[in-house]
Amino acid sequence: MRESAGLNGDWRFAASFREDYIEPGTDLSSWERIRLPHANKELPLNGFDEKSYQFVSCYARDLDLRALEPGRRAFLDFEGVMCACEAWIDGRSAGSHLGGYTPFSLEITDFFRARGTHRLVVKVDSTERPDIPPFGHVVDYLCYGGIYREVSLRVQEEAFISDIFARPLDSLSPRKRIEAEVELDLRPRAGEGSAAYSLGASLRSAGREIASVRGVQLADMPGARRTALLELRDLEGLETWDLDHPALYDLIVTLERGGSEIDRATRRVGFREAVFKPDGFFLNGRRLGLRGLNRHQAWPYSGYAMPARAQRRDAEILKRELGLNIVRTSHYPQSRHFLDACDELGLLVFEELPGWQHIGDEAWKDSSLRALGEMIRRDRSRPSVCLWGVRINESKDDHDFYARTNALARSLDPTRQTGGVRYLERSELLEDVYTFNDFVHSGGKVALKRPRKVTGLRRDLPYLVTEHNGHMFPTKRFDNEERLVEHALRHLRVLEASRAVAGIAGAIGWCAFDYNTHKDFGSGDRICYHGVMDMFRIPKFAAAAYSSQRPIAEGVVLEAASLFSKGERSAARLLPIHVFTNCDEVELYRNGKRIGRYLPDRETFPHLDHPPVAIRDLIGDQLEGSRFSPRDRAAIRRLAGKVLAEDLNALAWHELARLGLLFFKYRMNMADAENLIGRFALGWGSAEDDFEIVGLSGGREVARRRYGGDSYASRLSIAADDSRLASGDWDTTRVVLRLEDQYGNLCPYAAEAVELAISGPASVIGPTRLALIGGCVAFWIRTEGKPGRVTVGARGSRFDTLPISIEVE
Repeated sequence: MRESAGLNGDWRFAASFREDYIEPGTDLSSWERIRLPHANKELPLNGFDEKSYQFVSCYARDLDLRALEPGRRAFLDFEGVMCACEAWIDGRSAGSHLGGYTPFSLEITDFFRARGTHRLVVKVDSTERPDIPPFGHVVDYLCYGGIYREVSLRVQEEAFISDIFARPLDSLSPRKRIEAEVELDLRPRAGEGSAAYSLGASLRSAGREIASVRGVQLADMPGARRTALLELRDLEGLETWDLDHPALYDLIVTLERGGSEIDRATRRVGFREAVFKPDGFFLNGRRLGLRGLNRHQAWPYSGYAMPARAQRRDAEILKRELGLNIVRTSHYPQSRHFLDACDELGLLVFEELPGWQHIGDEAWKDSSLRALGEMIRRDRSRPSVCLWGVRINESKDDHDFYARTNALARSLDPTRQTGGVRYLERSELLEDVYTFNDFVHSGGKVALKRPRKVTGLRRDLPYLVTEHNGHMFPTKRFDNEERLVEHALRHLRVLEASRAVAGIAGAIGWCAFDYNTHKDFGSGDRICYHGVMDMFRIPKFAAAAYSSQRPIAEGVVLEAASLFSKGERSAARLLPIHVFTNCDEVELYRNGKRIGRYLPDRETFPHLDHPPVAIRDLIGDQLEGSRFSPRDRAAIRRLAGKVLAEDLNALAWHELARLGLLFFKYRMNMADAENLIGRFALGWGSAEDDFEIVGLSGGREVARRRYGGDSYASRLSIAADDSRLASGDWDTTRVVLRLEDQYGNLCPYAAEAVELAISGPASVIGPTRLALIGGCVAFWIRTEGKPGRVTVGARGSRFDTLPISIEVE
């Protein structure tokens, strides 16, 4: 039977490489002690030279193992090394790999014939080599160095299961079936033929066997590598994998020799039908408007090197907090832990091969094809993956190259469609889905191009928008309120446009999180501020715009995109106030007095599930019972709201005429009008000036938020994503610090310094002296491989946090 053990601890690291490091007797005592995943250099938050991590380094560790028994084989399984590596065991070459985003295995059987300690040395080249995608030209993201994913040692029988492609079929039928294409590596012992081997398969749910097949004899075929097909039929009572109920099953395949089991491997599967058609995307026969964001797998300070919990947490943010139904892994295959969470949460994935605009020479293309094959083999049994990206992001047409990528994808996985992300109109379509980065929206009326204009055809094709916004309107979380609001509205305008045209399957925005980038991009500090959240996964207003599209049963969203501060916006304008919410309606109170009730803006956003509520006047119902008629009260609210949102000069001639008629009818002059607006709207000099928004669903209050123009910093809060972590391999959680006002809202322009304090078996990733960025900041802690209680706190110039405790078990 196979045995697998993690090799993530007890490594030594040198930020250089010399040939004598390969020798078995090299003294490692001066090398840094590290654990995997590992970044070859801890980086500043911003403003650094990206070449600082682009060097050749060396990793080494001793392996104390028993001698392999006859008929056993050993492999080193690497999840990801950026971007090229060579390995040696006891000074002898053990193999190499090119490419930083896909897993690979090195067979080391011949090195473990004798008991004892064996020295493993790995040379890691983290330079941007032109022979490896995505490199060869500029790249709008950083490819951080190191052995940044996990490594394990696998020992098993000489004959074993090398791969399984599990294909659930007839997913919408009451009687389902599943095929397993099993790849085998068989090296029969002397005197044994392939007939000595047989296969079995079992489909299970929560440990309960649903169906099985046993004793499938292998045909006598020459050669050690062969493929066999297993099938389970007439599977009844199984649930489909869907967004709100991602039912998962385990397919366990066993290999027997002479009636005894010698190997088993498992694939987790879900029964679902996912297809892009000319009239949209259909999941399990139901048309589904896709709403997603692109994700980079990067974090402050540690780059790519984060363990399973952080990877999974990103999927939880995308699904549970932002309410997305799809994510694009831009622009490379991402951690299996992230994809595991997508399977479990019901989050669809568009996964693509590594690359950004540049296509290299033939050797480069061969490397690209190899990475594509490794990606598909790893993830083709996953229910969450619904589309393969087989084209270098935003590259030009290359018929021969893309004919090869499409052919490879279809040969390895004929069950999924292919897409190729392009910025070109009328581009040659070799894929199944025309995937297009549409950046036409610049704040005007046009939010998306028409698909037929883009494709240049007179017929509809399967069509998906794969990027929008992003560099068109970069927005920092600490930007002024008006820019943050416009950023959010731009995302909603594109979502509205994508829902309005049946031929658009959906829109995947650029992007989920801000990210570090090369000098050619970003805001001059090596950060692209394109995310709806910042690098610390702290939301901007645009995050609330996405979150508000969730059903209210998944959690109430009620977020006013305003500080309710008269001096924040240009010309001291408060209006309009956009409330991003999934409530049916919103009530607004001022100093405890109800102003009015406001409905979602379905005129502007008729196709969104939950349009924002746009509060365009602050008079509301306060004129009830006054001398003004109902019709005139409505006119006053409308005209006053426009003046407060823009100015008097914004009124059209007919609006000015209406205002003049009101003046005449009620014997008012301009001073009277200004007093009216000032009394009900601006509230200059008021002793109190606080606002409350109340969210209503089904006529019942479900949420309430309070804001104040008189707000002031009141406390420094601290909260961790997790209260329990695992010992052993290093684990992590995020801790968020917020400077809050007396109402619990963020003080968004505070930049005070804080000093972190941590005790117990963990340390802070990055610096322990931080500045609040827009009123808050986050950091991650790293466990040290042993159990205990971790206590974390922070001290600021005015406030200290209460300490929090995290148990490492």
